[in-house]
Amino acid sequence: MNYHDIKKYLEGKTTPAESEQIRNWLINPENDVELRQILGEIWTNSEIHLKGQAPDFNRMLDQVHHQINSPQTLRHNPMALSTKLYQTFSKIAAILIIPLLLLSVYFYFNPAQTSTELASNTLREIYTKPGTRTQIDLPDGTRVWLNDGTTFRYPERFTGTQREVFVDGEAYFEVKSNPENPFVVNNPMMNTIVTGTHFNLNAYSADNYFEATLLEGKIHLENENKNLVMKPGEQVQFDSKLEKVVQKTVDPQNAAAWVDGKLIFRDEKLGTAIKKLARWYNVEIILTDPEINNYLMTATIQDEKLDQSLKLIALALPVKFEFKKVNNQTEIQRTIYMTKR
Repeated sequence: MNYHDIKKYLEGKTTPAESEQIRNWLINPENDVELRQILGEIWTNSEIHLKGQAPDFNRMLDQVHHQINSPQTLRHNPMALSTKLYQTFSKIAAILIIPLLLLSVYFYFNPAQTSTELASNTLREIYTKPGTRTQIDLPDGTRVWLNDGTTFRYPERFTGTQREVFVDGEAYFEVKSNPENPFVVNNPMMNTIVTGTHFNLNAYSADNYFEATLLEGKIHLENENKNLVMKPGEQVQFDSKLEKVVQKTVDPQNAAAWVDGKLIFRDEKLGTAIKKLARWYNVEIILTDPEINNYLMTATIQDEKLDQSLKLIALALPVKFEFKKVNNQTEIQRTIYMTKR
């Protein structure tokens, strides 16, 4: 048995025949050394981003004890079972790998449930580096686009009464409709609850700024102090520092245009627009005068290079830019100062 076979089984992606073969291998004491190594690699391998909770070993142990002490188990070849358990306990307990033992025995008594439960407790984490964008499909059929500098977490399987994910950054969602299982997007500033809809979230916690734009459907926004309902064509802007909310009507396609490689601003405050522009080009733009924040910017940026975009802004608004290149030649990020002209 190899790493990929075990990983596939834990993710619930094996056929019934493959699952049976792998379970038989798992409960064979002769394979415990190899199994320890494989499970250790799976548990710690950052490639699959196992950031979620580990299985509930205490609950597993209770179920194992219940199974071992049940009349049916004792009637079913008790001597062979006790011998096998003793051999496994002796080898594994000797090096204090009790959790692995519980997994092995739990596989033996709960063959149909193990992969599902482990997968539902496992979170995948995706981080889009500055200057990059990506698109993923979730287990329920929901499609998500992630803008640069975004952290996104979601479970291998959605279980329970809600489909919960986490985002810190910007993401565009096309949520698969399921009225019985609401889709919840958790964010440090505001949570978004939907059943099936298309919407865009610009919610970088480092900016203390949350912006939701609804293209179709209906969404609820809530935190400890706010509870808002949005209709298509509306945008909610929330300043988490000032606890200030602005709800207005917009062209929602503009907010999601970044998915198609465009940045569209329509009478947007320069302080907010510049943060989006800085991430778009992977630079730092510092506004040297607070008054600049309130300038209104209208522009469409698609294929322009950074210098071209800054020149266009300087032509439209009374501002100018000064570049400060970093000393480290391996860094590509530049610091740019925006001042009043």
